[in-house]
Amino acid sequence: MATACPPRHQFEDAEWAALCANGAPGKEAVSRARHFLPGEPIYHEGDAATGLYCVASGLVGIRKVDADGESMLLRLVRPGQTFGYRSLLTGTPHGVGAEALKESRIRQLPAAVVHKAVADDPAVMLAFFRRLARDMAEAENKVMETVTASCRVRFLRLLLAFGGDADDGMGRGVHLELPVSRQDIASLIGVRSETMSRVIRVIEDEGLARFKGRHVDIPDARRLAVESLGVLAD
Repeated sequence: MATACPPRHQFEDAEWAALCANGAPGKEAVSRARHFLPGEPIYHEGDAATGLYCVASGLVGIRKVDADGESMLLRLVRPGQTFGYRSLLTGTPHGVGAEALKESRIRQLPAAVVHKAVADDPAVMLAFFRRLARDMAEAENKVMETVTASCRVRFLRLLLAFGGDADDGMGRGVHLELPVSRQDIASLIGVRSETMSRVIRVIEDEGLARFKGRHVDIPDARRLAVESLGVLAD
């Protein structure tokens, strides 16, 4: 399915908006929308880069397979964010894979459209430079968090991020369904699976959350937020 680029305010990342603004008047500059079911791959590690992707709805996971063949979830891509651009700009195969973690609607701009826009408009290239700089800063912050924050705190912060998608928001009580497995959560916060199990037991003993499979009940989201900052509640 091919549809014109949506309004710029719907997308968080400036590079996607710049691309649409650059190419929207031309008939060839369209974004192709596809639906993906949970667990369905968008592209595999080693695939050729054929376009730039943006999450219109749902949730995407970026994965890497290690030397032992184990799949590790590296990061999450949320609605309004782009992915797949590094391989596209460098002309190399994807060094990671991407899959839908929830039912997702993904837009794609073909590689030829992206390359032409980058060549024709310095603003598009600048938008990508800024994205790469933000990626580097986020990677540095993640390394710093791993060093300075306990695995308990890192997990609480991730719960807050998942809780932001809950229908009832971050009020006094929140029920949410984790979109990824515990093993994937362990990968996201940089711990082993057995450590993740211990952290969950500690959090349950503290009364911060209750876990049943992928379902999580947070009795007091404000208290959990305060604990994730490492400060005492009022």
